[in-house]
Amino acid sequence: MASWKKIIVSGSAAELASLALDTALPVGSGGTGASTLTDGGVLLGSGTGAITALGQASNGQLIIGSTGGDPVLSTLTQGSGVTITNSAGGITIAAAGSGGSVTSVGGQGTVNGLTLTGTVTTSGSITLGGTLANVANSALSNDSVTIGSTEVELGATAASLAGLTNISNSGAVADSSLTGSFTGSFTGAFVGTTDLPDLTDGNGIADFTYDGSTTATVAVEADGSTLSVGSGGVKVADAGITATQIATSVAGSGLAGGGGTALSVNVDDSSIEIDTDSLRVKALGVTNAMLAGSIANAKLANSTISGIALGDNLNTLSVDDSSLQLDSGTTYNGASNRTISVKALGITNAMLAGSIAASKLAGSIGNSKLSNSSITFSDGSNSTAVSLGGTLTIQGTANEITVAESSGTYTISQPNDVTIGQDLTVERNLTVKGTASFQHTEDLDVADRFIRLASGSDSATDGGIAIQQTNATTTEAYAFDSATVRWGFTGSFDPSQNAIVPDAFVSAVVVGSSADPDDAPARYDKAGNIFVGTDQAIYIYS
Repeated sequence: MASWKKIIVSGSAAELASLALDTALPVGSGGTGASTLTDGGVLLGSGTGAITALGQASNGQLIIGSTGGDPVLSTLTQGSGVTITNSAGGITIAAAGSGGSVTSVGGQGTVNGLTLTGTVTTSGSITLGGTLANVANSALSNDSVTIGSTEVELGATAASLAGLTNISNSGAVADSSLTGSFTGSFTGAFVGTTDLPDLTDGNGIADFTYDGSTTATVAVEADGSTLSVGSGGVKVADAGITATQIATSVAGSGLAGGGGTALSVNVDDSSIEIDTDSLRVKALGVTNAMLAGSIANAKLANSTISGIALGDNLNTLSVDDSSLQLDSGTTYNGASNRTISVKALGITNAMLAGSIAASKLAGSIGNSKLSNSSITFSDGSNSTAVSLGGTLTIQGTANEITVAESSGTYTISQPNDVTIGQDLTVERNLTVKGTASFQHTEDLDVADRFIRLASGSDSATDGGIAIQQTNATTTEAYAFDSATVRWGFTGSFDPSQNAIVPDAFVSAVVVGSSADPDDAPARYDKAGNIFVGTDQAIYIYS
């Protein structure tokens, strides 16, 4: 299972219950260089070569040195007047014959923990006893052990071990013997709560427990009224949505209710009302302001004009046909359309009074007859007088301003594609609904401390930076992947796809507030992330 694994680096302490090596630990690494040793044999050093062992000694055999070679096991040879009797763990030397006698034999001294004691006069014994100890590594044929591919000198400490393929133990390893982290595969079962924390149900999960000892099933729990669980998964139960589940925000304009109250229609109760669960127009609820189109005379408060019923002809209206004229005849009674107009040359001097507005004039009047014969136009700095009857041309600037004229109306606007030749300062917000392309030849300067990408998102989404390569659909991308909740990299990326599948991820370093990597936020429990504890121990999530 994925977890935080401790990294053993220089200076780290690695505690292991046992090690099983597939090859003998070399002498240079503190081993013997041998996979087996003779039972009861005396070890012989061989420099950096493997330690060897003399065969099991028989009764009375001693280690006898051999110049330039390994010592050998051999018995003492009796000489003239001397008899030697060998026994298990002892040698008896006695004088024999008439060639003289030994009056006393004594032994003393200690070498590497072995002590020779005793004196023989007429009787007695010399004893070689003690425990072999403090033998220098150099005196051993093998002075190191190789674990995996790491050679450890006898008496030395290895900070790390390489080349291990298996760690085994014939029995169970106590929890107290296991510290640090475990990397590799695991065969067997976790039993109890001391090695594997219990996994229990939370909200929305049916009751269960799991401690690693037996198989457990996790199931979704539903109330059966609003939500139900079937073979197809979780669904809304039939008729499961009531006013209680409907939020008040669902009731928009014209509606009320939700939040435990049934939905209802809002009415003004003056024009529209609710009658016995039906929506209807209220009696006398339609006012004149609500009417459109043709309205019957009977529906009008006043159905006559100057005493003449609507639909009847008006009293006759006549024109003098000298100053005013009709387009047909000289009378009008409302029975048919007529157009009234001033008759040509119908206005005489006697009919004019006071000053005459320009709108009352017809024909051409010379500019010289006017007090002001021109109009002055100014841009604030420069001015131009345009004579009446002259032409004022209003024109735009290519790719900046367009001017269009239609029936005396001038429309000044920006073209679809606008080019600004100098600096543009926007005092308020700038909204770009299309693609914003920044073609600065060097750098893009952004004064804001943070750049919010995908600002219109209302749910988890991907986003990042894509560097174009050979074309717009081939980029090198650095982006956030919402599916894995990690930043990552990928190549040959098409930004128009709006989603990224990283082929590599950014490794995050969590500086812990404790020494326990499990205290790291759960969002960083991702392969390759690193945790540095307050004790400066380093862990990697794998």
